[in-house]
Amino acid sequence: MPMFSDDTPRRIGTVDVEEIRSKFARLVDLDSYLGGADTFRLYFAELGRTEQTLSRATGTLQVRADLAELAAEQAQQAGWAAFDAGFTDTALRLFRYSQEAAEEAGSRELVANAFVHIAYATGKADSVVAAQTACTAIGIGAPAKARALLESRRAWLCAVAGDRDSAAHALDAVRDALEENDQAAPHWCAWVDHAELDIMTGRVWSVLRQPDKATGPLERALAGYPDQWARDKSLYLTWLADAYLDAGNEAEAIAAADRALALAGRVASVRPLARVREVAQRCSATGTASGADFARRAAAASAPIPAQL
Repeated sequence: MPMFSDDTPRRIGTVDVEEIRSKFARLVDLDSYLGGADTFRLYFAELGRTEQTLSRATGTLQVRADLAELAAEQAQQAGWAAFDAGFTDTALRLFRYSQEAAEEAGSRELVANAFVHIAYATGKADSVVAAQTACTAIGIGAPAKARALLESRRAWLCAVAGDRDSAAHALDAVRDALEENDQAAPHWCAWVDHAELDIMTGRVWSVLRQPDKATGPLERALAGYPDQWARDKSLYLTWLADAYLDAGNEAEAIAAADRALALAGRVASVRPLARVREVAQRCSATGTASGADFARRAAAASAPIPAQL
């Protein structure tokens, strides 16, 4: 028999767990607008508050599990912010903490997501295996959007490893999951939708050097993508630029990369500018004056990243 009915407030003393979760969800939404160097302290502070609450907890096992699950989410978000800001060691410590907290809470979805985060951050050769293991471990009973998120990340890791067939299979799995009527998606994966599938599809086929499959989804997704989401838009434009280069459309590639550069300088994230510089090297190799000029400007650009978090 469950310890709580669905309408029972989950409280420890005067602390409402769902109220804490709701506050954190609003903070997570800032990630769309700000880079990890700007959000890390917010997320890390929330994790610290949850840890303090958990250390004082005298409530039921269910409430403690709720808090441990929330701590796992917060650690993943703080770890993501650290990774985005270029502090990989800090990110890995938080991802591993998240895995332990998720295991304590009994959340297979968050355990699996922690594994994939670790695979992303380490970039080790076995990252594809880790992603495949996570997707298997999460189980078919997990929320559809949680499965879609993990499969999309598996698609990306397979693409980076050059595994075309597995990447395509994972994208199909994302599409199948999104076709389900998922009304119970937790906030950490609720943002996954068909627009995100277009983005990941374009990224996957761009890195696999198949511009005919990459340009359409990326152009479609970016058509209405707001500049306020500067980090992500900059990143996606770089993969579109790569696809244009592979298709022989040098002028379009430089134009897309130039837009990415303008956005990359606005956000406290190391990743967009790093990607822009990778594309700039390819643009320079075209031998055109515009390509060489763009490469010089990309090399001279900087992002607002502090020396420490």
